Amino acid sequence: MLVWPLEKNEVLLWQGRPAPRCYLLRHWRSQLGALVVLLFFGPLFLGSWHRELSLLTLALFLLPLLPALVLGPLRLVYLRRRWETLFYAVTDRRLLVRYGLNKQTLSYPWLSLHAVTLHPYTDRLATIELRFTDSRRVMLECLEEPTTCLRTLPAAAINPLGQEDPV
Repeated sequence: MLVWPLEKNEVLLWQGRPAPRCYLLRHWRSQLGALVVLLFFGPLFLGSWHRELSLLTLALFLLPLLPALVLGPLRLVYLRRRWETLFYAVTDRRLLVRYGLNKQTLSYPWLSLHAVTLHPYTDRLATIELRFTDSRRVMLECLEEPTTCLRTLPAAAINPLGQEDPV
């Protein structure tokens, strides 16, 4: 899949990326609300260009349209572009996350992991939340077969405090 910047004697245990439909449509309620607002206010706004309306009236039309554009189609475009560059990797020493147009790779060592939480969408689709000691929170979003990723986490990462049932 990808070539990761591994250290000497570091072993790559798992690599993956978010499921595309889940990643794009996980905020479907706000996207549906934005679509309703756009379908209602869009024709009213376009029809108002032919009439002489005050600046305040035009601003009142724009007030619901701009957030609807941001939460609807612009969010989908942003998430699609981000999905194309988002990858995860688990090694025996750290978690690697690669994202962005410059393919920036972030590294999170397992020694600073504090907690692991599973947020399931379905039985085969979930988000894994990893909390590190310095208040960093990493979300491995919309993973297909998240148990495969959880099984590859080092034992100290899955159960750092020796709890009975960490996940």
